[in-house]
Amino acid sequence: MVSAEAWHEMDEQAKRILETRLSARKFVDITGPKGWNYAAHSCGRLEIQKEQPPKGVMYGIHEVLPLIEARAVFDLDLWELDNITRGLKNPDLTPLEEATKHIADFEEKTIYTGLPSAKIEGLLQAGHGRSLAIKTPSATGILETVSQGLYRFQEDGVSGPYALVASPVFWQKLHSATECYPLAKNLKDLLGGPVILSSHDKGSFLVSIRGGDMELIVGQDFSLGYIGNEGQKGTFFLTESFTFRVINPEAIILLTTS
Repeated sequence: MVSAEAWHEMDEQAKRILETRLSARKFVDITGPKGWNYAAHSCGRLEIQKEQPPKGVMYGIHEVLPLIEARAVFDLDLWELDNITRGLKNPDLTPLEEATKHIADFEEKTIYTGLPSAKIEGLLQAGHGRSLAIKTPSATGILETVSQGLYRFQEDGVSGPYALVASPVFWQKLHSATECYPLAKNLKDLLGGPVILSSHDKGSFLVSIRGGDMELIVGQDFSLGYIGNEGQKGTFFLTESFTFRVINPEAIILLTTS
């Protein structure tokens, strides 16, 4: 049996990792959690079928997004969990930590690059037709490109505040540029919103964070469960259910390097 103290420590460690790894949740709208029984999210549209029955009856099918159920399974030493009850402050929860990283990365990848089998278009696809190239990786070049992006938002009627979602490589460039110091502060002032470090390594984005443009729908939010044990090894899982949709692609601009 796993003690309440051990469950609490496991929960807290998973939360710490999720908070640092889930970058998309910092700028998209979050709906829910709606619970395990929430299996699909309505897109608010009927798909009228081309072939209709005779005698004047017409029908349409609701367009919905099915929720994904993700699960990461891992083993922990039950003696080590008992040691938490005995007062151990630094238990070895490495398998939990790795499982948390894996399931967080799955959510991140789904939001950024999409998942066609689940009818999810990612930010990369949504922003592909609205990209801007950063011609020079200097501070001046970055500021010029961001300014161009904000001008495009204004032209399209996309209000702010805005955020810059930076890939790890672009993040390093932002913090190593010596011109326009401090560049990150200048960008925040320009955007009216944050500069966010993303785990996604294939592109950076300018996004509006006014709300209503990108939505993460959560059924069951991240939760830990217990499967069983064999000897001194307990088998656990971390799970969630979700889907994602881009409502207004105009609120996303993909930044590329030439």
